[in-house]
Amino acid sequence: MKKRIAVISTCLAASLLLTGCSWSDVAAKFTGADTPNSLPPAQEQAVSGGDYVAEECVKLAEYKGIEVDCKVSDDEIENMIQSDLEDHSTINQIKDRACKMGDEVNIDYSGKVDKKKFDGGTASDQTITLGNSGYISGFDDGVAGMKPGEKKDLNLKFPDDYHEESLKGKDVVFTVTLNYISEKVVPELTDQFVTSNTEQKTVEEYRQSIRQKLFEQKKESAPEKAYSQVEEKSEVMKYPESLVKVCKGQMDCYYRNVVAPQYGGFSSFLQYNNNMTEEQYQKTLDEIAKNYAKTRLLTEAIDAKEGIAVTDEDIKGEIDKTVAQFGEDEAAVRKEFEEIYGEVMTIEEYYKGMLTVDKAVDFVGENAKIVE
Repeated sequence: MKKRIAVISTCLAASLLLTGCSWSDVAAKFTGADTPNSLPPAQEQAVSGGDYVAEECVKLAEYKGIEVDCKVSDDEIENMIQSDLEDHSTINQIKDRACKMGDEVNIDYSGKVDKKKFDGGTASDQTITLGNSGYISGFDDGVAGMKPGEKKDLNLKFPDDYHEESLKGKDVVFTVTLNYISEKVVPELTDQFVTSNTEQKTVEEYRQSIRQKLFEQKKESAPEKAYSQVEEKSEVMKYPESLVKVCKGQMDCYYRNVVAPQYGGFSSFLQYNNNMTEEQYQKTLDEIAKNYAKTRLLTEAIDAKEGIAVTDEDIKGEIDKTVAQFGEDEAAVRKEFEEIYGEVMTIEEYYKGMLTVDKAVDFVGENAKIVE
């Protein structure tokens, strides 16, 4: 999948289907703060609200003067400092004791079934955590107790429901060599550490810089947080059938044409999602479509009340940005978009929907009260 699809898409659908998140959880990504691997907008006249009036479909909560708490706690500062220290940690290779459960170890291994090596059964310089390696049952237990430099055969068996058909229920012998036990050494927070690894000179200056950084991050995400409050308190009185249908069609195209190929096809994609049936998939799309439709209705209503419009120039500007970002001509970008979403919408309709949401969220953010 080419990277530009991440820009032409949003993360709403994938986030909701794969993780069960609510719209509020992924609002920031949908409005452009992030561009992962997900979903898009609508179809026909419904994209622009041609057969419904958004203000008549929703009971819009107060959207001006929303308070957004951007205060930074001491715990948040310490957590970020600890994360920074972890990033500067070093690894000691322990070779003078036997390993135990919970240890991080470096190993080489070679697996054989019926005395023959099999695909994916041999690897070297692999670091795993004993007790949480993800390898088949008995592997970690077999490695535990080994000493660095020791080689050992593990006589194990693949589970009957193993994902690789040819290995299901098969006896396997893994020859494992323990190279070393990894011990992470985290540096102490000192003025010397600060001077060597940051732009500050003292621990106190460093803490203050972390506080400011966290505050700026919270302030930057304030529009999405403020809008989430509006959405939570607002109510949809009526879901236009055409809009919901369009949202569902858009997401269906995304899953089938963008996500599913990454899993080897649509059937494999459903299987990955807890063996979801086609019927369950359709019901899930219905739920996601309503979540998305609510966002569209609310933001359209806000834009209408405030006289905020999406112009042709706005749309062209977004298309131009995408073209410039990937260094290809506009025809190539349009062609790829049409191959995936052409059955439900044009690229202009997509950007109109995206900008409708963006502008409303920005307005709510501009009129929010930042609590420092």
